[in-house]
Amino acid sequence: MRRILFALLLALAVPLSALAAPFLAWDPVTTGSDGLPLGTGLGVTEYRVYQCGPGIGTCTKATGTRTGVVPSPGVQFDLAGTATPSTYVVTAVNKAGESADSLAFKVVPPDFPKNLRLP
Repeated sequence: MRRILFALLLALAVPLSALAAPFLAWDPVTTGSDGLPLGTGLGVTEYRVYQCGPGIGTCTKATGTRTGVVPSPGVQFDLAGTATPSTYVVTAVNKAGESADSLAFKVVPPDFPKNLRLP
């Protein structure tokens, strides 16, 4: 099975504290593990997003729960309604199969206000 080179750079578009609903975003996969462009008919058809909750240890597609599928050419996943803290990995899928996991990306909630007091 031909493996898809999968080095996603997962990043939040803006800081969590500035958004009610952050999202994961990544670069599209366009090359194989050999570094050459994907051949005819081997383009990515979808990306799979896996979520791991706290206490899972290393987050992988094997230890996570598939929480979403993003059809290609989409390259972002809305995290609205997902629990935090959570760790995510993404894989690319084409007719040859599913790629290895991306690097894991941990999402934590924004910090809460400190030293609250009544006026």
